[in-house]
Amino acid sequence: MTLATSRTRPASLTMAGAGTTFRHAQPPGIPGALRRVAATIGDLLGVMGVILCIPFVILAIATPIALCVGLLRWILGLL
Repeated sequence: MTLATSRTRPASLTMAGAGTTFRHAQPPGIPGALRRVAATIGDLLGVMGVILCIPFVILAIATPIALCVGLLRWILGLL
């Protein structure tokens, strides 16, 4: 429906045509050995990412705690 004229227009794309295209699509022909190597490399990269992120997570949690403790010690030192 157009906003200027309030008339309906026929749909330019139908869902029936798109549905048949994707239903018959074949996955790319990757051999089993190559797929296992790619999956192993992906798993190793994921593990490396987690291992490399752990120190930053610790810093992100510990820094505000350390700053709050320092602030409390400073406030208690003033009393």
